[in-house]
Amino acid sequence: MAQPELNLHEAMLIQALVSADLGSQINLTILEGLAKDLAIGGIVHDLTKDLNLRPSRDAVALRILGAAHREVLAGRAPQLARHYPSVGGKPGQTLVDDFLEVLRTNRDAIVDGLGRTVQTNEVGRTTMLVTGLAHFGRSYGVDAFHFREVGASSGLNLLFDRFFFDTGAATHGDLDSTVRFEAEAWGEPGVDISGCPSVISRAGCDISPLDIRNPERRLTLLSFVWPDQQQRFARLHAALDIASTSTLYNPPTAADAADWIDEQLAHLADEPTVVFHSIVWQYFSQDTKDRFRAALRRHGEGRRAPLAWLRMEPAGTAPDLRITVWYDGTIVEDDHALATSSYHGNGTRRI
Repeated sequence: MAQPELNLHEAMLIQALVSADLGSQINLTILEGLAKDLAIGGIVHDLTKDLNLRPSRDAVALRILGAAHREVLAGRAPQLARHYPSVGGKPGQTLVDDFLEVLRTNRDAIVDGLGRTVQTNEVGRTTMLVTGLAHFGRSYGVDAFHFREVGASSGLNLLFDRFFFDTGAATHGDLDSTVRFEAEAWGEPGVDISGCPSVISRAGCDISPLDIRNPERRLTLLSFVWPDQQQRFARLHAALDIASTSTLYNPPTAADAADWIDEQLAHLADEPTVVFHSIVWQYFSQDTKDRFRAALRRHGEGRRAPLAWLRMEPAGTAPDLRITVWYDGTIVEDDHALATSSYHGNGTRRI
């Protein structure tokens, strides 16, 4: 049964606690302040009262945070910038007041931001991806596969093999990469990523993709990284640099996930294929979810080569990684839980 939708005040307070759990004190402070302003009918109420959005599932709180951060990164909110570590600032006593003032004085930009879907393209989640791919490769003797990602944002995670992963027991990727996931990225020593197959072809889709070759789209992507999480900022900058110089990079196609994956699987050769998504399922309509599952099942039952549905999605207080595999037209793994991590991919460990 679907969870009932929260109101915006509840959604903001829950997002505040989630942010704190994930290490963002600045988000906790701002969102608690925004919830108070909303309750007294202030600027937050004024900006959101006519929104045709679901407060929680459409991540309205994160849209507001991203819109204001984008103004900071663009140099259009100097008073707020002095509080933001992402531009060299340090949170001070007037953080909430200065944030609310940006909502007032930069109103048009904030309204534009409320109309943008949240796009983080968190490259840290590729630790879960390679963990799942290694399981797929070892279990089914796959040494190369077609890679398709839905909800791919700007397509950075499609280039996972241009990053470097070292669990202490095995490595994968480009040894010289500037995007690196070494000891601190794993929740336990020795996560087995041996046997991770190579990529034959790669492509992605998103309902509102960001082409990182466009400076304005890059700015939007950076704005959704929380301003006090500088390691994530540095990692995203490095991934953007890799993508911008790679001949393998192509921005995702703008498409509905179910329509796109059905078309992709219809035209792919009957060779090993992995369909992946991460922290996006909640944003799909029920119709898209139903058609997506149906397309995977129909194509899985019609193929001889293994087809894997690999997904990193919320599971209680943290996301887990699950896999469903069709092989020779039959489901041979069904919703098998493989690993867990934080929402940003840190602390990946086997289940």
